[in-house]
Amino acid sequence: MDLDAAMFKTMLHKCCLAVLSIGVLVGQSFAQTDMELTYPNQYWSYYASPEQAGFIPERLAKVEKFYNRRAFAGLLIVKDGAIAVDWGENSRRFLVHSISKSMLSALYGVHSADINLRATLQDIEINDNGALTAEERSATLLDILSSRSGVYLPAAAEGGQMLDNKPERGQYSPGTHWFYDNWDFNVAGTIYTQLTGEAIPQAFARHLAEPLQMQDFRDFDGYAVTSGSEHQADQFRMSSRDLARLGLLYLRNGNWRGQQLIPQMWINASTRAVSETNMGNKFPPHYGYMWWVNDDGSYSARGVGGHTLAVYPERDLVVVLRTNTYLEHSVSARAIRKILEGIVSASEGKPASQPMLTIREDNKATPQALPSRFQHKELNISLENGQVVSLNSDDQHMFVDLGTGKLELSYITDNQFTIIDRQEPVEVSLNANNQIIDFRTPRLFYLRAALAAQQGDLDTALNWVKEVLVMQPYSAMAYTNMARIYMAMGDKAKAKEMVDEALKYDSDHKQANGLKQTIAIKQWLFPVVAALGAGILLIIFLVIQKRKRPA
Repeated sequence: MDLDAAMFKTMLHKCCLAVLSIGVLVGQSFAQTDMELTYPNQYWSYYASPEQAGFIPERLAKVEKFYNRRAFAGLLIVKDGAIAVDWGENSRRFLVHSISKSMLSALYGVHSADINLRATLQDIEINDNGALTAEERSATLLDILSSRSGVYLPAAAEGGQMLDNKPERGQYSPGTHWFYDNWDFNVAGTIYTQLTGEAIPQAFARHLAEPLQMQDFRDFDGYAVTSGSEHQADQFRMSSRDLARLGLLYLRNGNWRGQQLIPQMWINASTRAVSETNMGNKFPPHYGYMWWVNDDGSYSARGVGGHTLAVYPERDLVVVLRTNTYLEHSVSARAIRKILEGIVSASEGKPASQPMLTIREDNKATPQALPSRFQHKELNISLENGQVVSLNSDDQHMFVDLGTGKLELSYITDNQFTIIDRQEPVEVSLNANNQIIDFRTPRLFYLRAALAAQQGDLDTALNWVKEVLVMQPYSAMAYTNMARIYMAMGDKAKAKEMVDEALKYDSDHKQANGLKQTIAIKQWLFPVVAALGAGILLIIFLVIQKRKRPA
């Protein structure tokens, strides 16, 4: 709800004082009963069946049918602190995209007693290449956290609707209008590091991942995306089962086994409705401090493609949904809303009075040791735009950085590796002295293809994408990118052939399906419209000629 700016700031100031005055007492009182609740240790506990957690089989079957018909990569449901449903790849670290905003909100909660949320950008000495006006610098940290700064400058990692719908500079004063804007979120990251002295990935590891005993998170799973702005966008890769621990922490009001990691007042304040989103019924109707909020008191963190962490306090329920955005898969916001509604409905049964819980340990295969010839190596490759991609190793691990942070490799055989999280191949070439002289991987080919396309060299771009098919002959993404290039070349027939190949290997590929529709429109609709137009003109001509004839 767009509140009067003064009223808005007064309310939030009172909330901040409440955090300072009673946060410790809340932590003490909650801790007295917290030990009776179920929490994961190193591993999660599982119900013997979803029915024991209170899920109605017929309704859950409908959810599963819907899930299988969409491009979901994982669904994890936690009920009363234990896992009731585990479908898909929930131990795999996918990109979280904008879920990272809610993770940053959690870090602010850790330090909420020590941070003046009413400080202005002027007070904190925040600018952006000297571009901010005096009015823009009057925005407070609370305005930033609730995406109401009134600053509408270009930002790192923004795109789509965020760019298309961004208001004009100066259109709204700070604190008076909500707009989902990466500039605010990125500045929130800058301010956090400036005030605490902590880099965000390391801070998340220390304050949250470690005490929550996250199974899969490493501090190098965080990385930064930069642009012309001073303020970077902090991103993460995380597994569903680790995200679920964060959701459970919020469900338990910031308390984890008697330790108050985040003050309960911050949990309440950050997940309450501050602004109306006015984005239709596909998205939650309200927004808090970097959390989406529903009318029923539930709230969620959301990332592009369908990544969702949803918390339902009234039902003691946490839901995590993932898509494989590495492969450009995505699920619509409408589908997210529908499956969440189905899950809530399915959870309305009666749970077992004494459910059977079993701890499931990891069954991951022990990775092969890194051969000595690949140990303590480094190679940096400079691309045409100045970007540097790198490969380096210590005595146990090898990593590649292609612009989205360090990605760990798993050794397979000979010179063959796999990027663990992306599940993509890498070939490493050594010379006679066992020095790395080159490496090949699809992501590097895509980077080079994009650079060639930007320079107008479509033939070179096409050849780089063909290199992807050498390593991944069944890649729908590669065929889709080839279709895009053929479209740019004006060869619709070849583009259609590539799209058909893409959909043969991945019928859910959103970009391929979109291109298929585009090609169909250009091949059939435009000629039909042109023919109809010509026919109408002919009729008009004949009518005019008939009227010109003498009676």
